[in-house]
Amino acid sequence: MEISKQLQQNIAVLPEQPGVYLMRDADGRVIYVGKAINLKNRVRYYFRNLSAHSPKVRAMVEQIADFETILCQSEAEALILECNMIKKFRPRYNISLKDDKSYPYIKVTVQEEFPRVFTSRTLLKDGATYFGPYADVGAMHSMLKLLKKLFPLRTCSKMGNRPCLNYHIKRCLGPCAGFIGKRDYKQMVECVCMVLAGRTKDLEQDLQKKMEQASEQLNYEDAIRFRDLLNSLASLNEGHKAVTGRVKKLMKDRLKLENLHLKDDLAAAEELQLALGLKEPLERMDCFDISHTQGSETVASMVVFRNGTAAKKDYRKYKIKSAEGKPDDFKSMQEVVYRRYHDYEDLPDLVVIDGGKGQLSSALEIIRGLGLKELPVVGLAEKNEEIFVEGKSESIVLPRESGALHLIQRIRNEAHRFAITFHRKLRAKRNLVSVLDHVDGIGPKRRTELWKRYKTLEAMHAASIDDLASTTGMNRLAAESLYGFFHKV
Repeated sequence: MEISKQLQQNIAVLPEQPGVYLMRDADGRVIYVGKAINLKNRVRYYFRNLSAHSPKVRAMVEQIADFETILCQSEAEALILECNMIKKFRPRYNISLKDDKSYPYIKVTVQEEFPRVFTSRTLLKDGATYFGPYADVGAMHSMLKLLKKLFPLRTCSKMGNRPCLNYHIKRCLGPCAGFIGKRDYKQMVECVCMVLAGRTKDLEQDLQKKMEQASEQLNYEDAIRFRDLLNSLASLNEGHKAVTGRVKKLMKDRLKLENLHLKDDLAAAEELQLALGLKEPLERMDCFDISHTQGSETVASMVVFRNGTAAKKDYRKYKIKSAEGKPDDFKSMQEVVYRRYHDYEDLPDLVVIDGGKGQLSSALEIIRGLGLKELPVVGLAEKNEEIFVEGKSESIVLPRESGALHLIQRIRNEAHRFAITFHRKLRAKRNLVSVLDHVDGIGPKRRTELWKRYKTLEAMHAASIDDLASTTGMNRLAAESLYGFFHKV
């Protein structure tokens, strides 16, 4: 495919800023909407190395006659704007052309005394308020997670008489125990609804007015509450001043041609999706691995890839308690997937288990038991790089040169690296403590302070007596004893 000179010029002046892009065909119809942290890198990806793209992407690129960008001040703003644009234009390449019943909604149970916010794939006449449908499920879940963080509404289906774990970890304000009143709670729900409706500017003005009125009436408690809501809104949508316009009318002074060799991560994710026969794009993949030394210091890792690229901010590591002291990878895997998925938060499009049929079965027993009947889960056995799928006796063996295989290998290897690193850190800490047990004058408190300061035995061995003595809790006598222990040979 030959790219027109007009498209080439537009691509050349793309800004390196977060925003949303709209691909249009020759008739001006929007055929695809996407978001990007860096618009230049993301949009140029579509027009580079076209033969490596999936059939779907190639078909879309062939129809692109022009594109438009909307600059945003933050990734969060781009996320919300992308959801609204997809909902408005319903581009053919953002969705599988099916009935709306397959697309999720965000449901706000305003009919309840203390409303909840969650996803639903069915519209009911139950008095609740629905927002959607959302064709981009990944973007919807990301936005919902952000809203729950900023406005900690309750998530429990039935309210008890005392606060649950969510209250103690600051994910809920405890309406069940009366820690927040109906009026204050209702104001938070109204904020969430206005954000979902795209009325962030109206909400900001309304909160500012209420804060000033409360302050004038010397009602400082209400004024502080409105101020906190304003701060939360600012975190969600910093300024909300998107600049719209076509790329050719924007950033004309930014003519920087770069030779970037972008990895075709998105194409690999689409190839893996097709190989596994999955309906939803692999916008988020979770992968788990277990690491231990003969059952000691057992840990688990969870790494996350978004659109085929590592999302390190979403990585998690776990100390395993159920199998400590004895090597039991199956039980360890069950513990970690339960801890990850029992609250249904930010569910992935695919779960990858490092291991064969045994590990896969162990994980599935817990995941299905949690009610996640449709969450795709596969196991990757390292020996022959076979992919095991639930309900199938024969494994899937991908071509050695395929991008799909390379992608699932990368996420498995990353999970293994992350688990090993955490395990070695805990083992080193344990070994350090055991060595210091043999030093006169070094008790538990001094061991803790020495570990905090020096991190490794090598650093402690290299320290002088004066350095050791300056450590919190140490004195000259203890420092000389420790120094002598390291240098007695």
